[in-house]
Amino acid sequence: MGMISPSLDQGALQSFKDSFYHMAQQTQSLVGSSSAVTFLPSKGKTQNLARIGKVELTEVSTRNPNKQYGDYNLDNRQLTKRRFTKTIQIDKLYDINELIADPTSDILTQLLSAKERVIDKVLLQSASGAVLTGAPDSAPTSTSASDDGVITITATGGVDYDDITDITQNYINNEIKMEEFRGSLICLTGKENSDLMSITQFINNDYITAKPVDESVMTKMGVYKTVFFAGSVSGGITVTNPILAEGVSTRTCVVLAPKSLAVSMEIGDVCVEKSNNKVNSMDITVDFWINSMRTQGELVQLLTTTI
Repeated sequence: MGMISPSLDQGALQSFKDSFYHMAQQTQSLVGSSSAVTFLPSKGKTQNLARIGKVELTEVSTRNPNKQYGDYNLDNRQLTKRRFTKTIQIDKLYDINELIADPTSDILTQLLSAKERVIDKVLLQSASGAVLTGAPDSAPTSTSASDDGVITITATGGVDYDDITDITQNYINNEIKMEEFRGSLICLTGKENSDLMSITQFINNDYITAKPVDESVMTKMGVYKTVFFAGSVSGGITVTNPILAEGVSTRTCVVLAPKSLAVSMEIGDVCVEKSNNKVNSMDITVDFWINSMRTQGELVQLLTTTI
């Protein structure tokens, strides 16, 4: 009697090697781990950040002057968490051969990578979006980015040296000290990197000690750091779910000073459970709550570039 060969399923079980190739994707938050972000308490649906405005002295020229009364500006900033979730369903009969090393590991990896991309997307949306502001005892008011002090620099002809010096000029003119904007994060795409790699002041050793030409990536520009996201080129949105906001022909790149954004987040659930409505199937779920807001508009700048 000859040897009984194992079935296809048994053979897969006996010889399976976990060799999934994860397609190119962003797997870690680039902004969430930077100095641009301040973390608020994670618990609770709504979070508040108290702020107090500056006070100026009044000049007097008389002896025994009257008291010069004034007031200070006290306001809150408020965010309400947004909710992001995804459930992946696997069938124990049809999917198990492909996921036999661990029926959840690779899928969970993909879900957790998606969560990391959501963090950056929410943070950068809050940099250019409206923010809820108001006194502690009043209803909050929606304040646009421009009304909040965010400056937009037009760089539709390509990012150049003057655009970077404008960023510095804007910080100085808004009374942001050098120590406070040193290490600011500039969020760009590959197209803006190509612009920067052609700027003499950023690649010539007569101006800098670094050698970005060796790596073909502009990792630093003076006191500013760079992070890069996938972006469309040659007109039209060609990137799926771009992190930096893209329109028909322009993109909004973001400059973030340290502690310019406040974020609150929590994982509501990460679970693997038997499906209630499918036979012999498992549901793998991530439930993620997050939102962000600017702490002060003058700490954020926007660069409008061309796709």
